[in-house]
Amino acid sequence: MLYNFLTVHRPAPADMAAALAGAVGVPVTDVDVAAEDADPEGRNWDAPVLCGYRAVRGDLALSWDVYVSDEAVPDAPDEPAAARRVAAATGTTVLYPATDLVNPSAYWAATPEGTVARARLYESDDDEPVLTVDAVEAPVPQLPAARVEPLPEARQSAPDTST
Repeated sequence: MLYNFLTVHRPAPADMAAALAGAVGVPVTDVDVAAEDADPEGRNWDAPVLCGYRAVRGDLALSWDVYVSDEAVPDAPDEPAAARRVAAATGTTVLYPATDLVNPSAYWAATPEGTVARARLYESDDDEPVLTVDAVEAPVPQLPAARVEPLPEARQSAPDTST
């Protein structure tokens, strides 16, 4: 299972590990979290959950690339459920790609309070891209600059929020 998250805030690596452990149902010792440019020798490559993160600029602070071993964690939640759990555990809004759409700017935003809303994310063409959350379909308090409006490119129903 792969998760691609963008977060509004920068949780500490230990908090990221605890949130991921809780999200997928493993002990925190089974989660390895490190900056993408960290020394690979210091990583626990055998951990069932691996997370590489990097700072991003703009409305979001971190990009997380998460790998969950299907063998070690056969009942890992899907990306929407994991994002909601990580948002609640870290206290930060988590964006994840809307994979049901072809539009690369289409994302979902999961807030710590449990709101899940479509979001439109733009990336600048700069050498160091700036990420801007242009609009959301419901208010997201941690993204106060984002307009609240219907997103015509996002007409699918909301993900199941029962898990």
